[in-house]
Amino acid sequence: MSDFNNISVTHLEDGMISLMIDHQPISEKYGMKFEASIIDELKNLVVGKSLKLFEQFVFSHTDLNFEHTYKYVTAILREESGYQITKNFTYLIKIDGQPEIDHIITKQGQAMTEDDVREFIQTHIQKSLNDYTDFKYAY
Repeated sequence: MSDFNNISVTHLEDGMISLMIDHQPISEKYGMKFEASIIDELKNLVVGKSLKLFEQFVFSHTDLNFEHTYKYVTAILREESGYQITKNFTYLIKIDGQPEIDHIITKQGQAMTEDDVREFIQTHIQKSLNDYTDFKYAY
């Protein structure tokens, strides 16, 4: 095991590595491992920037000519004092012939909690069912 700043690196037998930030695993539910090259990427990360580690698809829908995709993204953010894990609920809009629009969904400027994300999803599902879905016809 080696350390840099507040990241602990464990070298695994298969050549991969596992990372812990402030002695906490990046993913408590899943044992995540990474290519060793991620160490250089993290060391070269500029303060205020983040490195996306992985994303989890949550749900998507299409209306009019737009495709809306919602994901939960885990990244490592470089700060002056060290590194921290960030988890954000993100929204991607795809419009034919235009660049994709991707942004973080917040609750009054703050990162959304797990409960906020669940509430957001339930609200959008109900709105879709109540306002945009006609079970008598398929448009």
